[in-house]
Amino acid sequence: MSLERVTITIPSETLDAVKSAAEREDLSVSAWLSRAAEHAAKIEAGLAAAEEAMAYVDPPTPDEQAWVDDFMNRVTQPTPTPTAEQSQGAA
Repeated sequence: MSLERVTITIPSETLDAVKSAAEREDLSVSAWLSRAAEHAAKIEAGLAAAEEAMAYVDPPTPDEQAWVDDFMNRVTQPTPTPTAEQSQGAA
């Protein structure tokens, strides 16, 4: 793999956060940013591929869309933490 030197400009608060994250993971700032950029590029490529694939399928019916919306709401919402009273009541 070849490496290239680039100059970037980012907000100082972001750089501070990057430095802290890189230090916690025992990485250089360059290595941490490279890994983050690679991850973001893979996500973008996946989204572009999904968008391209969607051009070949019919849009969901209202029932199918409702099912997807319900599923996504259930899996993306945090699970409520039981209160102390609820935990004692179960015992």
